[in-house]
Amino acid sequence: MLLKHLSNRARSWNALPWKGPANHGAEGSHAFSLYQKLLLLAGFLVLILLRLPQVWQFGRFFYEEGTIFFSYAWHRPASEALWRSFAGYTNLAANASTVLAVNLVRSGTIALEHAPYVTMGIATLFQLIPAALILTGKGTWLDTRSAVIASLLIVAISPMTEEVFANVLHIQFHLALCAGLILALDVPIHRRARILYGVLLFLAPLCGPGAIILLPLFCLRTLIDKDAGRAMQTIVLGTAAAIQLLFFYTASPLRGDLLDPVSLLDLLFIRLGVMPLLSAPIANLYGVQIFADSRDHGLIWLGTAVIAFAYFAALLAFASRSRKDPAIWLISSGLLVASVAFGAGMLPLPPGVVYLSTAAQRYNFVPLTLIGMGLVAMSTRANAPLAWVIRGLTFLFLASGALTYAAPIDDMAHGPNWGDEVARWRANNQYRPKVWPSTWEVDLSSGHRPCPARADDSGDLPYCEGAWTKKVLEDSRAR
Repeated sequence: MLLKHLSNRARSWNALPWKGPANHGAEGSHAFSLYQKLLLLAGFLVLILLRLPQVWQFGRFFYEEGTIFFSYAWHRPASEALWRSFAGYTNLAANASTVLAVNLVRSGTIALEHAPYVTMGIATLFQLIPAALILTGKGTWLDTRSAVIASLLIVAISPMTEEVFANVLHIQFHLALCAGLILALDVPIHRRARILYGVLLFLAPLCGPGAIILLPLFCLRTLIDKDAGRAMQTIVLGTAAAIQLLFFYTASPLRGDLLDPVSLLDLLFIRLGVMPLLSAPIANLYGVQIFADSRDHGLIWLGTAVIAFAYFAALLAFASRSRKDPAIWLISSGLLVASVAFGAGMLPLPPGVVYLSTAAQRYNFVPLTLIGMGLVAMSTRANAPLAWVIRGLTFLFLASGALTYAAPIDDMAHGPNWGDEVARWRANNQYRPKVWPSTWEVDLSSGHRPCPARADDSGDLPYCEGAWTKKVLEDSRAR
């Protein structure tokens, strides 16, 4: 229904009080028919399912998805678990999904052995939304079949992004990607499409801070476009951001350590330049050299920052052919999200690990996919200077993703069989079933104790924030 509504021609919408942009036309690219778009969406689904096949074979709760969110919903009332703020913000998608899974188990609708498939299924549905936006949205870079297919592949196979696959913890990143896409796409003509875009923009900030980072760019594009539809998108995103920041946001002791500018540029270049263009193994080798040289503020550490600044400045300059060109919004969105996330928003990592593209993959996903699609957008320009260079970078980006597609790191690809873990728990109710990775566990005890009032009180309840903070720090030191 979504694809049908968004692919039909609709009457032009007269923007009030401002005149709408001149490029408003029929919605969705005409490069593919509706039937072909559905086939492409199905192919996209197959790609993301096959990227982590053991997840679907064994059933998986991932890190805090099981240890924190499912356990908390298991022990606390649904109304409390639904609106819980954790690690500095509320993640409505993770809260609601795990509350649903717990209630389905308690009502006897599903067995506990099948609970992970509820959250995995919900997460996968959200993973399809960026693909649906690419297939149905209107943007100049989506007017050719090759560009549409390349954009879909970038979302599905970008290297070192498996951490955001098939878990509700990271729906927030897929929604942040949706916000970046909506910023780059034309404002829809059809009323139902505008409502659906608005729903995504309202939900995204309530699931995490990633989409909030893009609010300044929405404001800027609203001023440039002078379009009522774009203004409404900005208002919706800003309203949801205000709700998150005013009612749920809290300072977290694990966040807020600022990277110095040189280290940040080095890190961005490793993860957004070297890794997607030359492969993750090469990026990691380079990252090790940068870390070793950083102790003495040596030539590699400083020289890489200069190269990084030149590379990203060149991308922005080439993308900025027009203020309304989608490439500039895709590239600038990716760099802005990456700068904030890597510069101040990451959970703690050991000093050397931060330069490894395989660590904390979730922070790679949004900037990597947006910059990748920015390259696609620039490669579609006819007779543009240096177009062959951009096409070469796009090819390398896709090749790097293809090379790593079938070889995810072990923590993402393998883990305990949830059914076996539940069987052990049924035999001994004191046992805590293990999730992925196996150092994390789910508390399924019969007690329903609340968490300590102070978040920094570790206590003995693993689903509470204090105990989680302690474990994150211990795991960081153990790496």
